[in-house]
Amino acid sequence: MRETSSRTVFVAVSAWLSVCLLLIGWMPELNETFRSIWLFSGLVGLISSVGLSELIKTDIRSQEKLLSEYRHAAMTDGLTGLANRQAFDKALRGALPKFTPHRNPLSLIMIDIDNFKVFNDRWGHQAGDAALKVVSNAAMTFFSDRGCVARYGGEEFAIAVPSMSLVETLKLAEEFRQQVSETDCFYLTERLKVTISVGVAEAISEEDPDSLIRRADQALYAAKRNGRNCTRASDTRPVKESSPELSLSELIPAMPYSPAR
Repeated sequence: MRETSSRTVFVAVSAWLSVCLLLIGWMPELNETFRSIWLFSGLVGLISSVGLSELIKTDIRSQEKLLSEYRHAAMTDGLTGLANRQAFDKALRGALPKFTPHRNPLSLIMIDIDNFKVFNDRWGHQAGDAALKVVSNAAMTFFSDRGCVARYGGEEFAIAVPSMSLVETLKLAEEFRQQVSETDCFYLTERLKVTISVGVAEAISEEDPDSLIRRADQALYAAKRNGRNCTRASDTRPVKESSPELSLSELIPAMPYSPAR
């Protein structure tokens, strides 16, 4: 950028000198020979300055495009195409201060692929990637006009759902869980069974993003402890640092959202 600024200054000075040469060329005191030289020099300099100016503009546009692509890549998960954790955390920090309980609620869904290690250990990491893509593609389609979907890390996904209460989001999350369990995942000649565990929490007044994420995570852990492939909701109370995990008795019953056995 410093080089671009120097080139811009150089073009500006060249253009100014070229204009001066043109003005001098029109002075009546000069004879015809010198007038032609000054006018020709000024005209050539001005045309050159315009050409250099266009080249600099092209370079600036290329730099801006490159920076834009870099920022996009820095905020996007390369495997799934979803927003990454950095982008999601930034969006959640911006959204939380604007929500109002009851009038404009905000809920969070945390998703974890069940037994993900089995995919990697039994069939290899590419099988795990296939499972991640199945869930991410399903999430992008299902939540396209309802929330912000991100790959939060590893086999975990996060969805911020605005304007939905805990009960509404819980029903939505359970519908998505059922859809994933019915979706086929193919890797080479294998047909893999993919299921997810889901935790849901609704933001409360003056809650920070870390507390909301922590509560949704605890609901997710409860779902996994209850046999996986089910949905659980968090208590509306924020989790304290001294009590990092809510017990099952402290969770709102998931209505009960468990798969049929």
